[in-house]
Amino acid sequence: MSEKRISSRRMGMLLLPALFAVGGCAMGPDFARPKPVLPDHWQNAVATAAHQTSTAPWWGIFNDPVLDSLMRRAETQNLDMSLARERIRAARIQRRAASAESLPSLNGQASYTHERIGTAGVGQVLQPLLGLSPEAGLHAPEGVSYTNYSIGAVASWELDLWGRQRRLQEAAKAEFSAVQADMDAMHLSTQAELARTYFQWLWVSDRLNRAEKKLERAEKLLTIAQQVHGRGLLANIDLEKPQSFYQAALDEKEELVAQQASLHRALAVLAAGRPDAEIPELAKPENLLDVKIPDVAVGIPSDMARKRPDIRAAEARLHAATATIGMAQADFYPQITLTGQISLDALTVAELGWNARNTSFGPTLSLPIFNGGRLSRQLELRRSEQRSAGMFYKSVVLNAWVEIENLLSRENVFRSQYQRQRSLLDSEKTRIAVLQKRYQQGDMSQAELLRASLPENESAENLARTHAELLTNSVDLKAAMGN
Repeated sequence: MSEKRISSRRMGMLLLPALFAVGGCAMGPDFARPKPVLPDHWQNAVATAAHQTSTAPWWGIFNDPVLDSLMRRAETQNLDMSLARERIRAARIQRRAASAESLPSLNGQASYTHERIGTAGVGQVLQPLLGLSPEAGLHAPEGVSYTNYSIGAVASWELDLWGRQRRLQEAAKAEFSAVQADMDAMHLSTQAELARTYFQWLWVSDRLNRAEKKLERAEKLLTIAQQVHGRGLLANIDLEKPQSFYQAALDEKEELVAQQASLHRALAVLAAGRPDAEIPELAKPENLLDVKIPDVAVGIPSDMARKRPDIRAAEARLHAATATIGMAQADFYPQITLTGQISLDALTVAELGWNARNTSFGPTLSLPIFNGGRLSRQLELRRSEQRSAGMFYKSVVLNAWVEIENLLSRENVFRSQYQRQRSLLDSEKTRIAVLQKRYQQGDMSQAELLRASLPENESAENLARTHAELLTNSVDLKAAMGN
């Protein structure tokens, strides 16, 4: 073995550990998880029971079996939820593709070529090299034709000296986390929309029941007025009032029927993926007032920052933007690619064998010298994108903070209204009970009793509306907290 070959091998043995030592680091800043600016407690939160971790779904706080059934159907039949799952699969594939960038590549190749070199002088030179000796008595050829068969493989591997591939994988992993958080947000949003639509459908169904009772009373009042008018004891102008009341009650009922049908179609799309789907759970509507108004435990503000999908997505994209800075910085440094090739080349298929092999192996060094400032501009752009991602993260946290405080404030207002309306309804029921006794005793007419019961119907409707608003606000609050 020659001294020159020994010296080269020693240098290679010394250089290899140095390359791996350099490759152990990665260019660019390491990601530091941001600390969101949040208060220690919510200003509008009312002291409730301590939050307890539960494996039950978030809508279980309403203790409504119909809602549970609709949510189970939506998990498999809702189109948005199916789209969310498919996007997560695509993001997972993308992450794996990024990981494959750092692995060596091996490509097989085979070729068949038929060539002709048309210059006489060159042909005379190539004839003996190609084993094509001229026949005796013939003139020198003006060209040489020959066939070449080749089969082989090429392998290459870029050494990740500056951590570019590691930063690429880090960015891909962070982007996958962002897409997963986006899909969690879509999933939660769809569930919240289903719950809101269901409670609105219950409220409209409750209003429809009251509208039907109101229409019955209006019809009785109109019948009584028509009978009195037929006896000549009521003027025409006094008959118009019960007629208008009846017509208004009829219009209200028809409008509510249309609203109920529209909400039913919306629920069918959310739960079953099509507007004409059968929803047997809604055949016998639940009483709206029987649905429990839950006490939503909001916890501390820092919990919200960890649980909300949009905040988690913003943080993951900030992580990805930070990793791309390292990728841009690594482009300023040399890239070393190890390339190896082996092929079998012959003029005939029979000659293809190990003795016809051609091999090559060695590193390729690529060093950026002049690119018109493109790499510098790319690095500036990556840093600008990181700053934008950081500002977006702060904006998402701030908007979430405001949203939750507004929902808590609305919760307090609705609960105060609910208590007052319940007291008012109880008073109305007591008053109507007294009037019914008077009617049974003959101290007042049926028409007077019917007209006196109208305020009770209005109070019950106001209570039902506030009940529905409290349920919907609870849904919004759970969604805002990231459930």
